[in-house]
Amino acid sequence: MDLEFSGEIWEWRGPAPYHFVTVPKEESLSLRGSPEGASYGWGMLPVRARIASTEWSTSLWPKDGGYVVPLKDAVRKPLELGPGDTVTIRLSTVDRPAGRRQRKAAAPRKPTPPTARPTNRRGPQVTDDQLSIVPANEASWQDLEAIFGSSGDSSRCWCQRFKMLPRETWANLGPERLAARLREQTAGDHPDAPATSGLVAYLDGEPVGWCAVDPRSANPRLLRNVPVPWVGRNENKDDNTVWAVTCLLTRAGFRRRGVSRSLARSAVDFARRRGARALEAYPHLSEPSHLGTAATFAAAGLVEVSRPTKNRAVMRVDF
Repeated sequence: MDLEFSGEIWEWRGPAPYHFVTVPKEESLSLRGSPEGASYGWGMLPVRARIASTEWSTSLWPKDGGYVVPLKDAVRKPLELGPGDTVTIRLSTVDRPAGRRQRKAAAPRKPTPPTARPTNRRGPQVTDDQLSIVPANEASWQDLEAIFGSSGDSSRCWCQRFKMLPRETWANLGPERLAARLREQTAGDHPDAPATSGLVAYLDGEPVGWCAVDPRSANPRLLRNVPVPWVGRNENKDDNTVWAVTCLLTRAGFRRRGVSRSLARSAVDFARRRGARALEAYPHLSEPSHLGTAATFAAAGLVEVSRPTKNRAVMRVDF
């Protein structure tokens, strides 16, 4: 049985946090009444789940007479999904797991030869003088495409996490529409454009990094769904004189060489020259992410002004 539905991600915080999407009542009843709906224990139902192009095996959990779909971090984080996001999920029921005796009788798998790991040689650190950093409208769209790449998280998101409107998701928009939005926001190939939303870094003529920096109020989802900038602070969300860095991306092959630090320093000057009275950033403190690190922003002159959670900080510089 195949089912498709949309639902909002919610978080349960127990000894460890879990994220779920509730299966609608009608679909839950269909699953429970189907021949494939026999649980293998504790009411769990094995399924294949799919969001956009990401597919994985999991088990539905019983809850309040229905089911919920657990979203493990290995699926959720690459898609940059969190509580409050609406996603469309496709479920396919599968045969329940074989018993212990059946597993013993199964034909043994052929051993898979180990795959050689690619070497990850880091190049020399670069300085601000070695990089050329320009407003995105002075860069070509082909250069931005090279930075975002054709695979991985960046090629699915296209720096639209905080730009989405209500009920929009990566799944229902798709990477092509997201890329088109970024192209419009950056005004790429139009050096005379009056406004642009980011910076592009070049090393020896090669595009190597991207920084999203624009008024905080130009990021609808940041204002609507993300509590980090607002917890314990008396901030006017509509104040367009406060700018924010919402993405720092270094092209594969050039990472961990100081590109992001140079971009963050340039973002400070970029915002100041365009009339901002302050610049903020919201780094993760415990894991690498597209939001940058606290050390990166500290090197650019930003200081921590709040700690809304143990793993997130708000950093700011006032002009």
